[in-house]
Amino acid sequence: MKTVAFVSALAIGLAFGATANAEPIRIVAFGDSNTAAYRVDPNKGYPANLERLLRARGHDVVVTNGGVSGAKSADGVRTVDQLVPAGTDIAIVFFGRNDKRWSVKEADTRANIDAIVARLTARHVEVLLAGYWAYDFSAIATAHGAAYYPQFFDGVAVNGRKRLQYVLTFDPLSHLNAAAYLVVAERIAPAVERLIARVKGR
Repeated sequence: MKTVAFVSALAIGLAFGATANAEPIRIVAFGDSNTAAYRVDPNKGYPANLERLLRARGHDVVVTNGGVSGAKSADGVRTVDQLVPAGTDIAIVFFGRNDKRWSVKEADTRANIDAIVARLTARHVEVLLAGYWAYDFSAIATAHGAAYYPQFFDGVAVNGRKRLQYVLTFDPLSHLNAAAYLVVAERIAPAVERLIARVKGR
């Protein structure tokens, strides 16, 4: 009986130790000013809000902001390994808004985003690729086994027009404000949770 009790206690101890020492799931939000939280306190951007929401739901995660204001999809190709470093479990990818603004050819945008997703999936990073009103990138996501989130601006824009309560004042480009980023985080969180489950199931 003492031997059985000892073995049981050892098993419980090992299980507890494995849980206690488990690494958090590392998530990187990778994109342009919509990710970087242009002119907004980084602690109120969507990546920071997303981390708080996921932790409140019981997920041990760290969400890093890999957004760069002004970045186009070609910049994402060049910086993907730097801003989505080794050890990343999940990447949320959103590019294309600046490409559209600066009249980058749609074919080039799609090729760049395809290259980003291909690079990340080759590194065994789970990818959530986001689109928006102008571009549907679902075929790219499907081709690489990535998850797809069709509308980054869900809840803060209607038919491509951002709601006034969700944009910065005195900003001709209508960047999102802190209130908008909370909505973005709340809307995208369930899609990220599905990828967290996928990571845990590996």
